[in-house]
Amino acid sequence: MQANINKVQIGHQTIDLLDLPEVAQQELLTFYNFLIFKYQVRKERADQDRKTVLKGIFQEAKGKLPAGYVFDRAEIHER
Repeated sequence: MQANINKVQIGHQTIDLLDLPEVAQQELLTFYNFLIFKYQVRKERADQDRKTVLKGIFQEAKGKLPAGYVFDRAEIHER
């Protein structure tokens, strides 16, 4: 994406903001800010959801092995 003072090029399309009346330019700017807010919130929410899931997993795992547990490497790699 390339930007000039009043033109934005995305791929093969160019948007010249001066072609729009000032009211439309303001609407476009408002909508752009809304999109930035909308998608940042989703990303932050997804990150928070991942943290919550991981926190739950680690809280369930107490890190203690059952009495009499024997680790058998050969058994683990058996197919």
